[in-house]
Amino acid sequence: MINFNFGKKKPDKRELIKVSIIVSLFIAVLSSLTGISEIKLWDLLDEFQRKHLPLGILNELIIKDSDKINRRVERDVEKEIEKVSPEYDRIIREADKRYKPRYSEKPPDGSEAQKLLGGEIRICSPWVPDCPSDLNDL
Repeated sequence: MINFNFGKKKPDKRELIKVSIIVSLFIAVLSSLTGISEIKLWDLLDEFQRKHLPLGILNELIIKDSDKINRRVERDVEKEIEKVSPEYDRIIREADKRYKPRYSEKPPDGSEAQKLLGGEIRICSPWVPDCPSDLNDL
């Protein structure tokens, strides 16, 4: 009987554990010799294997580790932000100006409590309808 499977063959657990131990030791030794952090070395290895060995066992190793896959996602997001950086920075600056809270103080109104504590202090958001536009920004 012929057994035919579609797709790539997944590595067995023993093979994955062996590769994991060897690569982890290699990265630890390389880190201690060069002074480069292990995280950066793992990132470098991940980028190399994504480009040259996308379906290899190293990819399986990185996908199975939540810290390493989170680092991959962070790097991918940072790359995409860098591609649109001028536009992204402009949008963030405009949003900061538009949505910055406004602060105001009023002099005491003459009541006994306000003589002791001072006048009204107010912080409001610019999208609130009754928030005056002439208030000082924080």
